[in-house]
Amino acid sequence: MTFKVDFLTLLAFLGTFQGILFAVVFWMKNKNISNKLFSLFLLATSIRIAKNVFVHLQELNPGMFQSMEVWRTAVYAGISHQFAIGPLLLFYFRSKLDSKFEWKRSHYFHFIPYFVLIVVTPFINWNFWRYGGLWLSYISILTYFLLTIRCYINGRTNVDGKNVNWLKGLLIVIGVLLFAYSPALFHYIGYVGGAILYAIIVLVSGYYLFVQKDSLSIFRTKYETSSLKQEKVSEIRTALEAEIENSHPYLNPELTLQVLAGSIGVPAHHLSRVINQEFKMSFTDYINSFRLKEAEKRLLDPRNKHLKIAALAFECGFNSVPTFNTFFKKTHRKTPTQFRSEANRSESV
Repeated sequence: MTFKVDFLTLLAFLGTFQGILFAVVFWMKNKNISNKLFSLFLLATSIRIAKNVFVHLQELNPGMFQSMEVWRTAVYAGISHQFAIGPLLLFYFRSKLDSKFEWKRSHYFHFIPYFVLIVVTPFINWNFWRYGGLWLSYISILTYFLLTIRCYINGRTNVDGKNVNWLKGLLIVIGVLLFAYSPALFHYIGYVGGAILYAIIVLVSGYYLFVQKDSLSIFRTKYETSSLKQEKVSEIRTALEAEIENSHPYLNPELTLQVLAGSIGVPAHHLSRVINQEFKMSFTDYINSFRLKEAEKRLLDPRNKHLKIAALAFECGFNSVPTFNTFFKKTHRKTPTQFRSEANRSESV
């Protein structure tokens, strides 16, 4: 029997193979938590896409697999990886955007559906996936994708421009793949269409990563390749503290790492390093700490009794009341309203 394979199927296969190869490279390269999570994300995605390639090959070559039971088990295991893709994406973004991110045992709970399905895969049939399983897997990825977008929006000011662009580009790419693999479009794209799209994305992304490898933190440990010496760190810290003290940039709700770095004349990734290393905070937490101190002073000032909490929050640089309330309560164990009320009662005694 002649084995049939066309150019598009070969391209799709090479794309998934390169995705797996990249996963190995990122796992081996500077074994920090971000690279490990990105490696596992690539691996899970490539396995899921590879499933479609093999299904398409089976359509081209009926009877290619001697044991259909083994083939079906492999296919269902491939689909099960959809329940791992979403959590891995979210935790990868969290590890890139939050300098304090650490892997915790509680994070494994997000992978319970994936672990369960991998174990029971040999004992389930196509009806499970046809009547709800596929929809649940797609909803899982879509939900985590939306959570990742929120994570990116809240934390993008913590990283420099090129890494922001990398994360933003990754979100766009994943959004395109989600659209291509949506149940509504599958009838038109088929098994191999999405795999070809994935192959093109992997090839283009690989080229981009190679070109930008010296500036993207995905290729280095946290401060590896940084030429900052301690004297320069001290110089940047002094300039930063002077800028904070004299100009109060934290009162600007639109303040970003790039803007603050430009105001003191240093690269954004250098400033990010200094804040993380010297103050043990992310950029967002560092800036919000000054906003919080300003809010405390204004809440205690009798002249501001007429101001609503929302107005006061915006004046202090917070761009949303929920963010202000959350940050304030985390620090003081009470809401701004409770803080103000207690202060007023102390004055009247």
